[in-house]
Amino acid sequence: MSINSIEIMCVPCSKCEQMKKLITDAVKQIETQNKIKINYNLKHTPHLRDTSQYSVSPSQAPIVLINGSVELSGAATKDLVDRKMLAVHRG
Repeated sequence: MSINSIEIMCVPCSKCEQMKKLITDAVKQIETQNKIKINYNLKHTPHLRDTSQYSVSPSQAPIVLINGSVELSGAATKDLVDRKMLAVHRG
């Protein structure tokens, strides 16, 4: 499965900005290592109204959906984001 869309659900704050940076850095790392270009759409949803449809609580923000599935929530380290993005990329 390739990475097509990434959505970060979080009220604008430093945590979601950090998550956005970790995600874009992880994608760039995958692109560099594999000598490919990943075309994906990165969206920031600045409200938490739709979290219940994904079975997550607003308190778990930032919530990261990759290709429509919750893949990360809450605080995440660079290593965790790197591993998750690579796993989704590999399918």
